[in-house]
Parts: sequence; C-alpha cells; structure tokens
Amino acid sequence: MLKQHSQLMISLLVIADACAVAGAWLLAYWIRFTWLGVDPVKGVPSLNDKFLPLLPLVVAAHLVVFYRVRLYRPRRANTILSETRDIVKAFFVAVVAVVLIDYAMPESNKISRKFIATYAVVGTALFALFRGTVRAVLRSLRRRGWNRRTAAIVGTGLNAQRLLHALRRNDWTGMDVCYFVDEEVGDGRREIRGVPVLGPLRALGRIVEQHPVDSIFIALPATLSQRTDELLASLQTSMADVRIVPELNLLYAMRPNVSRLDGIPILSLRQTPLYGWNALSKRAFDLVVGLICLVIGAVPMLVIALVVKLTSPGPVLYKQRRVGLDGRQFDMYKFRTMRVDAEAGGPVWSQRNDPRRTPIGRFLRRTSLDELPNLFNVLKGEMSLVGPRPERPEFIEQFKREIPQYMLRHKIKAGMTGIAQIRGYRGDTSLKKRIQHDIHYVRHWSLWLDFRIFLATVFGVWFSRHET
Repeated sequence: MLKQHSQLMISLLVIADACAVAGAWLLAYWIRFTWLGVDPVKGVPSLNDKFLPLLPLVVAAHLVVFYRVRLYRPRRANTILSETRDIVKAFFVAVVAVVLIDYAMPESNKISRKFIATYAVVGTALFALFRGTVRAVLRSLRRRGWNRRTAAIVGTGLNAQRLLHALRRNDWTGMDVCYFVDEEVGDGRREIRGVPVLGPLRALGRIVEQHPVDSIFIALPATLSQRTDELLASLQTSMADVRIVPELNLLYAMRPNVSRLDGIPILSLRQTPLYGWNALSKRAFDLVVGLICLVIGAVPMLVIALVVKLTSPGPVLYKQRRVGLDGRQFDMYKFRTMRVDAEAGGPVWSQRNDPRRTPIGRFLRRTSLDELPNLFNVLKGEMSLVGPRPERPEFIEQFKREIPQYMLRHKIKAGMTGIAQIRGYRGDTSLKKRIQHDIHYVRHWSLWLDFRIFLATVFGVWFSRHET
C-alpha cells in the first residue's frame, strides 16, 4: 500500500511538473513579446506557428532531465536550500536540452535566442517557486498529521537519541519514531524519552514483522558496529527502508559526505565545501566583489602607500609567507606597519600596542586598512574575501600540536575577514576561540554566510576601533 501511495504521489508530481513547464513556456512567450521590445519589421510571431508545436518536446525533455537528476526521489530529509539548488541545476540542464532541440529543428521553425533567455529566467524562477510551494504544502500537511511515515531506531545510545531528537525537531520530515530496538535495558526502563524499547537485538527481524514500520534507522554505538551485518541479514524479508546512521565523533568530522567508487560506499570526514558549484559561486563572488572593492579602494590605497613611504624608511608593502587552502603556502601582501628590523630575531606573535609599529602603522592596524592589499591575493585566487585568517607556517607548527582540530581550518580558502573577526577575535585575543569560530565557519559554509560576514565587516569591523 505504501509503495502504491508513493507511486501515485510521484505520478501526480510528474503531471504537475509538466503543467508548470508548459505554464512557464507560455508565460515566457507573453513576457518576451508583450513587455520586451519587438522588432517592428519582424513583428510578433504567432504562438501557434512555432511555440505550441515545440511545447510537447520541451515538456518531455524537461521531465527526462528531472528524472535523470533524481528530482523525483523522496526528499523528506532535504533542506529547502539544497532542493532549490538541485532544481536550478536541473532546469539549467533542461534549458540546454531545449537549445539542442531548437538547433535540430528546420530553419523555419527555430525560435529566437532572446526568447530562450527569457524562458531560462522565467522558467527557473517559476518552477523553483512551484516546487517550493509543493514542499511547503506537504510540510504543512505532515505537521497536521497527514502523509506521515513510521520509523524504528535500532540502538538506544547517544547516537540513537540524537537521531530521535533531530526527527522530532524537524517534524516536517513526517517521521514518527514508534520504538527503539536494543538489548535489555539494565536499569529496568522499557522506554526512552517516551518511546518504548523492544528487544533483544537478535530478535530484530521478528520485532519488525510484528510491528511493521516504513523506515528502520540502525544507529548503534561504535562498540556494537560489528553486529550491523547480522542485523541487516535479519531484515532481508522486511519491506521497510533501511538506513545506517554511523556514530561519528564530530570533533574529527567536517561536512561528512558519502560517495561511491565502483559501487563501494566511501565516507569522507574532511571534505572541503568548495567543490563544483560551491567553488564556482565563491570564486565568482570573490572576483566581482573584490574588483569592486579594489576600484573603490584604489585612491585610499594610493594615499596610504604615500603616507607609509613618507613616515618611515623601508618598502610600502610587506610580503609575508602564509598558509592557505590544503596547507599551500603563498605570499600575502599588506601595508607595512612595523619597522624594517622588527623581526630581525625571528617571527614574533603580534601584540597590542606593539612598540615595533610605526606611528601610521598603529592607525592602519586599528582600522584594518593595512589588509587592503590582500585584495591582490584574492584576485590571484590565493585567498578569499571571507574565510579563516591565514597564519604563518612557523606558528602553525606550534598551534597544530596545542589546539585540537586546528588543521581543519585549512579545508577552505583563507580570507581577508571571517566570522571570528566580526565577533572581535583578532590580534591579541583568545586563539582557541578564534579557531572554534573558524571551524564553525567551515562546517556551515554557504555563499549567504559569506555575504553576511562581508557586510558585517564593512559596516562593523572597519568602522570601529577594534584594536588598540
């Protein structure tokens, strides 16, 4: 019955998608030839002439692409952001398919490039809005008790209880945990957090047969992981979806991800968030905003360079070796704020009211204007506008042995500013707090987070006296 219900829902979604694509195609025609300029010589092409005859092929191409990119798989556990990202990618591929279809058509039946561009924008926005509305409606129905699914959790340890809490907190997933399955509870309790505990583990197959559920989550502690094969074997006759929730120490995991190689699942614990579309979008943000900042800051940088040159002997720019993404070293550029012989005895950690600073250097450090030449590192791709501040190799050798998880901050590009900086952890402040914020940033990176940190830097850090 569950499978039939699922197939019915998918069939209805496919029909709705087809209607949405057709509606976007017609809306794009209306916008293109009503709101946008039309060549008076060519006039407005007839809807029946080219656009309606091509519509069945367009709809079919979209549905095939949506199926191939798995837009019709269950997405209860996905966030709205991740689903929207998948929708935009899928629609982009579908538009490329439409272009190829149009290219294969006879010359007399071809449609204009301006219409394709209009459809790409209108269609993507309309379809994302449509799917978002469907998702919101389904979530609302699940919260009201409709379209719910039942689940069982194998194990009662911290991992299993954390999963129960997550499913309850995110009730839009529509998952109701009916029971735990574990060995006999030592203190005599038969329920945990209001959920009954059944057992023992060796009777899992019989328990699921007597108490059917839609999904089974195996969330055993690491000490019992060797029993996973036994439990999976006992579930061979069950129709429930089986999912494994491995127990990971989050101190050693950063954005864990599962990939496959020749059918072998591989769990990555330290995967950088900057790959594929993420890397492209962050690089585009750095280039566009970095160039704008460089243009705006060109005159102030020229003035600062002149003042540095006139107020103290030595070069204007200070080049220092730093460590960035994946431990790669690069030369970071800053305006010189210290005397030329400041580190004659070797690298020294920066301090407040450092006597080695020049008079103009104190002002530049207090306002972070000494870091403006970092923009050249950003445009070269060695740094990003937002990210953990890069550190010197000499200090990293010390910190990586003293501070747990220190090296995780190098799984993303170093930045001109970061979440630690906007919260006041810069210069001679708590290094451990700074690293905690850096690792939090890497684990929760998003382009929107970069944008917020950048704005907070411009309107907060640079316009305040955050260092003396």
